[in-house]
Order: sequence, then structure tokens, then C-alpha cells
Amino acid sequence: MKHMQKFPLEARGETVSREALVQAALQEITQNYREASLSNVARTYGVSLAYVSECVRTQTGKTYKELLQKHRMETAARLLRRSDLNIQQIITQVGYENTSYFYRLFHERYGQSPREYRNARQRRPHA
Repeated sequence: MKHMQKFPLEARGETVSREALVQAALQEITQNYREASLSNVARTYGVSLAYVSECVRTQTGKTYKELLQKHRMETAARLLRRSDLNIQQIITQVGYENTSYFYRLFHERYGQSPREYRNARQRRPHA
């Protein structure tokens, strides 16, 4: 029985398609982006981390980490535009522990700091 828990699909003689693995990885990003981990997907489907990683890269053209960072950055940008949370709360909310790393990634993606981004989007054009 332990073998079935560790390798649920393979133990029953079933296989999982590459597409299903990729969909599961993308779902992990969108539903669990704060703590998303490709190893969760690999463990759930009883396949190796390297295999899931290769499937994601082949199907999407991006690594899992790139897809996760993109989703986190887009979520942070949306929160900066639409919420009153302070920047540190947003950083935590989207799953980053290292503030300076978040600032660097955000600046690389949007060309400005989170504060500059928020301020630029809160200004309303004068009529």
C-alpha cells in the first residue's frame, strides 16, 4: 500500500499525459501561487520533478519558475493598482520572502519600482 501512495498512477498501471502534467503545473501556479511548487505536481502524479519540469518547458517555452514569477508579478501589479495594501503586504501576499529580490524582479519586468508603478497608475488625467 505504501508503494501506491508514493506512486499513485504508476502503481495502478496508469499513465498521465504530458498535457495533463502541464495543466496541473499551470493550475498549481494560479491556485497556489504563494507556495506553488513543481515538486507538489510531481509528487501528486508520481513522476520525477525533472520530467514535469521538462514537460512544462517543452509545452510552454518557459520554465516553471518563469511562469510562476510572471504570475506573481502580474498579481502584485494588480494589487498595487487595485488595493490599499502596503508594498510589504503585497510582497508577502504574492509569495516572496526576500524584499530586495522582489523589487529587482518587479523593476526588471515593469521598468519602475512598485511605489512608482502604483503612483503612476493612481494619477488621474485632468479633464
